[in-house]
Amino acid sequence: MASDATPRDRSPAAAATCRNCGAHAPGHYCGNCGQETRLALPTFAAFMREAAGRYVSLDGRLWRTLVALLARPGFLTLEYLRGRRRHYIRPGRLFLVLYLTLFAVIGLVQSPAKLSDEVVFVDSAAVAQDAARHAEEATTAQAPAVEDRALPFVDVDKDLNVTLRVGSDVVPLPPSVRKRWDQFRKLSKEEKAERIYSGVLRYGPYAMVALLPAFALLLKLAYLGRGRPYPQRPQRYAEHLVYSAHLHAFAALMLLVLVVVPFPVVRAPVGLWVVYYAMRARHVVYGGRWWAGLLRALVVGFIYLVLLSLAMAALVLASAMLR
Repeated sequence: MASDATPRDRSPAAAATCRNCGAHAPGHYCGNCGQETRLALPTFAAFMREAAGRYVSLDGRLWRTLVALLARPGFLTLEYLRGRRRHYIRPGRLFLVLYLTLFAVIGLVQSPAKLSDEVVFVDSAAVAQDAARHAEEATTAQAPAVEDRALPFVDVDKDLNVTLRVGSDVVPLPPSVRKRWDQFRKLSKEEKAERIYSGVLRYGPYAMVALLPAFALLLKLAYLGRGRPYPQRPQRYAEHLVYSAHLHAFAALMLLVLVVVPFPVVRAPVGLWVVYYAMRARHVVYGGRWWAGLLRALVVGFIYLVLLSLAMAALVLASAMLR
């Protein structure tokens, strides 16, 4: 009586049958479910490639993608939109992997002790004095009222006390939130730095994931229209999202370079390359006149910087209140 084929069955009939779905599979992969037909156990190197490949594709695609991302502005976006995707890591995966790597490397090579030396402080006393001066000028009709400058911002003093302000006024907090806020302010400066540092590393990737679709939406609004003079220009939101993912991935790669190679001589070349890369990538993908593209880039960049500042403020607030 014939028995079911087992992994030890080496008959031609068994070799041509997929072990997963039972379909006829004469090649290296099943045409029905996609499983490989070669059932030999993997070597250690093959095992690790299979484990990591789901995330970063540790083969030629990884290095081919990174080289193109670093040296060829806009190339990966055009390749993806034209359907040539097999040889490169997909933009969403590339974006996630690079930002997770960035925050992991920052956590390894940076120290919370450096936070108090690197953060840009806002002096509460100076803010209060500035507000009083503007109020006095407003009463004498020499300057506009303080309310005209009523924008929200996070005040971090030299002791790492965090305060949310709107203009010169401290934002009142609900009692439940105020309790955690007071607990944070009672910590030592070193403990506050550790709390903020670990919180930014923990929630930073989530902030970038939230900012990515916002940046794509800004591009969609900036390039509204039928685009008849430039038929190849991205029009759909998903196309702007692909470009945004590649541009953000490039930014993460450049930040990784600055973190791993923290020498002042590196900063100027990297900064110049970032500026050139951003403008060149926009022109390659979107085309059009350079002055019109520059104007759109300035508008999108300004709004995005505001959103980025709000995201950073939210990170600091979340880090202070959440454990």
